[in-house]
Amino acid sequence: MARAFVSASTLVAQARFSRKPPLRVLVDNTVLFHAISHETAWISTGKANWGVHEIDTGYSARIPVRAPNDESREYRNIQYLPGIAHLARIGKLSLMSSGELWIERFYQPAGRFDGYGYFDLDLFDDVEIPLIDEVPDMQIGPSCWGLPSVEKMREERLKKSTDPLFQSLASQLGPKNSQDAWHIRTAEVNEMFCFLTMDFKLLKTLQAQSNTEPVQSLNTRILTPEQLGKYLGLAPVNPALLSFDRVSFPTRPDLHWPDSKRQKPKRRAER
Repeated sequence: MARAFVSASTLVAQARFSRKPPLRVLVDNTVLFHAISHETAWISTGKANWGVHEIDTGYSARIPVRAPNDESREYRNIQYLPGIAHLARIGKLSLMSSGELWIERFYQPAGRFDGYGYFDLDLFDDVEIPLIDEVPDMQIGPSCWGLPSVEKMREERLKKSTDPLFQSLASQLGPKNSQDAWHIRTAEVNEMFCFLTMDFKLLKTLQAQSNTEPVQSLNTRILTPEQLGKYLGLAPVNPALLSFDRVSFPTRPDLHWPDSKRQKPKRRAER
């Protein structure tokens, strides 16, 4: 039923783009992070006697990350991800990543983009997101070899780039946004419809530079999931509706994290 509801939320988009080739979208890692809509929590059931000892009892269950009444801009955007993922599954959108985006994920904890717990739910689960280009060469080995970190190698690689569009974008957006400047350049040279991001600081910087070159002349749009969803005609979907999607384990859609934010494994509080 949840999948049927998500499909219904995309009917306008399916009709509008039925005779058009799928829009090609470069997906920022910030979107993949927020696509983990449910995480695994320990649900306490109190204490019980075990022989002569008293022990804590409970069970693990899937719970939504965010409260249903969350009014944050992040949650507004997350509610368009189920529809975007569905359009990708049925071939109406082509979601893609890049070599540099892959490297970004490489030096981050794996669970940041795939979920840390066994019961976590990724809204992009079973959505194919191939690379639009090649992964840059890397030298990987133990620190005792004296090799720079993958992150450091990426920074040096971008500093040495002579790509004119990248250099112009990096100059306009500032050194702190050089990585994003490369992603935007990648989307532009590969003729992507948009670069999909939830980096709101970057979006604010781009808005301030919207009337300057080269930002003003970009063909690729830089959009949030909410903006893309509204362009496509999607209806927002509360991710909590997907709590029971393909589950064979305890699920508690009535619960959520107290701060409505994803939790690091060592900080996951007992519910």
